[in-house]
Amino acid sequence: MPECTDPNDVSVTVHAFLKADLPLELIELLEKIIIEPSPFSDNRNLQNLLLLTSIRADKGKVVGYINKLQNYDTAEIPKIAIQHGLNEEALMIYKKYEEHAQAINVLVEHIVSLDRGVEYANKVNKPEVWSRLAKAQLDGLRIKDSIGMHQTRLNMPQQGFDGRL
Repeated sequence: MPECTDPNDVSVTVHAFLKADLPLELIELLEKIIIEPSPFSDNRNLQNLLLLTSIRADKGKVVGYINKLQNYDTAEIPKIAIQHGLNEEALMIYKKYEEHAQAINVLVEHIVSLDRGVEYANKVNKPEVWSRLAKAQLDGLRIKDSIGMHQTRLNMPQQGFDGRL
């Protein structure tokens, strides 16, 4: 297949692997077509398919593909990675393509690490990153304050509190 130059042949073969539900074999085929030099190495659709298939079937290969591939959908692939619990991989993509606002969102919303968020904000020093980090810190404080207030009120039933906030 790597020596193949006819897009139709590649399409038919890929479709057959998809239809037969052979994701690991499809990954192997796509590696030969994309990773090894071929006329299809830079094909965006095939790179997307390789990443999506590995996200679903062989998560251990995703990081390597993120590092090697350059022509995939940098808006959708990270979202799908997050849906499959690959938050660090989504963060890698956003960092690689300098999507700083998206990267900080992954850090504070999915990885839930304000410490790493501070490190990232210090590193990139972008207003949108600092702003999102500040909001996450405020949200964290509100949650803590809300729990404390609720506990305090629950301990004061004599003052007419019915348990609702």
